Amino acid sequence: MSFLSNLLGGGAGKLVDSVGNTLDKLTTSKEEVLQIEQELKKAEMQYRLEMQHLTIEEQKASFADTDSARKRSAEVETNVNASWLSKNVSALLATGTTILTFILFYLLIFQPNVVSDKAKDIIIYVLGVLSAIITQVFSFYFGSSQGSVDKGRTIDRMTK
Repeated sequence: MSFLSNLLGGGAGKLVDSVGNTLDKLTTSKEEVLQIEQELKKAEMQYRLEMQHLTIEEQKASFADTDSARKRSAEVETNVNASWLSKNVSALLATGTTILTFILFYLLIFQPNVVSDKAKDIIIYVLGVLSAIITQVFSFYFGSSQGSVDKGRTIDRMTK
């Protein structure tokens, strides 16, 4: 869930409980207590629905951002006026990063004597960063995962 949901989500239940305890002291009949409790539960349900709606909107914005980046990349790559470098810079960076990552993994696994102990720590750190970048590169070019596809379908169903 989003930051806003986490921030406000925990306090809603506590607020309803404290208001309910206060109302128990102020009301006299059981019918009044039940009616107020029902209204509070309705308000809490509405709050949760609104928080889910905000979460869905946040995910939609994230998906739209990714989609616009892919569309921009496709427009540059198919533009007849674009230079060779501007058409291929994304692919070159992605390919270079992938090759560098595999080279460093190869050195650490199959050539451990070539890398000194001091350099090994640095290479492991750089490999961590490169692995995160490779994940983003693959997500950009090949889609993120089946889980994201399922999440997208769920969001579409919920908004309809």
